[in-house]
Amino acid sequence: MNERLALERQELVRAWHSYVTRQGPVPSGLHVRPAGAAPPPSAHPAESAPSTESTPARDSLQAGAAATLTRPAAIATIDQEVAASWARSALTVSPERASAPVVDEAEVRQAWKESPLEFGVRGLIPELRRLAEDADLVVALGDPNGTLLWTQGSARMAGLASSINFVPGGQWGEGSVGTNALALALRTRQAVRVFSAEHYVQTVHDWVCYSSPIRDTQTGALLGVLDFSTTWECSTPLGLASARHYAQQIELALSHRALPASQLRLRFCGAPRVQYAGRSLHLTPRQHELLCVLALHPGGLTLDALHAHVYGDQPISLSTLKSEVSTLRALLGGQIASRPYRLSIPMQLDIQDIEEHLLAGRVSDAADLYDGPLLPHSSSPLLSYWRDYLDAALREAVCRSRDPELLWRYASRFDDPECLEVLEGLLAPDDHRLPIARARRAALDASF
Repeated sequence: MNERLALERQELVRAWHSYVTRQGPVPSGLHVRPAGAAPPPSAHPAESAPSTESTPARDSLQAGAAATLTRPAAIATIDQEVAASWARSALTVSPERASAPVVDEAEVRQAWKESPLEFGVRGLIPELRRLAEDADLVVALGDPNGTLLWTQGSARMAGLASSINFVPGGQWGEGSVGTNALALALRTRQAVRVFSAEHYVQTVHDWVCYSSPIRDTQTGALLGVLDFSTTWECSTPLGLASARHYAQQIELALSHRALPASQLRLRFCGAPRVQYAGRSLHLTPRQHELLCVLALHPGGLTLDALHAHVYGDQPISLSTLKSEVSTLRALLGGQIASRPYRLSIPMQLDIQDIEEHLLAGRVSDAADLYDGPLLPHSSSPLLSYWRDYLDAALREAVCRSRDPELLWRYASRFDDPECLEVLEGLLAPDDHRLPIARARRAALDASF
């Protein structure tokens, strides 16, 4: 047995037990690792924690978890996102829960038949089956709410999975079973590893799980999540990389239905993503701002207008702006014209798609495309306006929809007391989500 893994598990079990019992002083040494910080020596270098977007409500919730968990002289290091998830889980989920709730089998079969994931994974099923057998693991695909639609496992892992309802129809959202890799991958939109007692429910402490979100490469919309799970002693640095790889393969299969390769696809709500001629471009924050401003003005802008929209009153010269446009033009194969400055290639911009969905009353589609504030660190006057406008318009539309399913999905991604309050008024008294919504809103209210 790997002694390092055994020690890591032992320390996590102690940390988890201290947190869930809360009897007497917490043993000294429990430490919360900030999101994005390097993992401790006991963790795999290839499996560092994902960075996450920061909001005041989330930061406050994480700070509360950190205050509960942090003590001097470390015995274990808990990832910040896991710590925040423990805090949310503690409000509504018993750590002694034996298994996940399960939806109707016929309903799951129909959902799988209609899911784009079924098309995306078809060509990979033989390979995933061999992988499950050879690596002694279970492979699972879940929808954006964390409900499993398809699983494939080795004989040993299939038996273990069945005992906790890690099967088609199993509901593995955080509100149902607490902290787990599928739920965190869906929430953070990043690949996630959850090892042993990082899971909130004790019955999963013998597991290690690797999950990666799956997106529509054309729109950026979240389609679901891919998960590889096995027992903790089989943990490997390749687990997270494998989950990412196969999630990307599924996305690639789905991209065959995408727009032509010459299309410029821009995603600026949430983590910025720019695709040109079928490849991703890694741009600087300033280049993201320039590209976004140009995309919002297909008719073109004068140099002075472009300067005002990007820099505002900042003392930056026109020659500097010309140089930055020239660099961006080279990255786009010369597809930025001048006099006026404009993009000379067809493009798709998430900001415009979200607004069009809202104007057409397709609030659910708009919410699925919205991954977070527009370029949140930008001080561009134009982009600051669009950031505030989209955030307010979407929140208002979601609340006015009076759609419990839409409100639940939105509130699961963003810490919004107003939406949670509306949701509370719509859920039936016997709906299992009602106490979750109440507890989350109470926690958020207390954090301000």
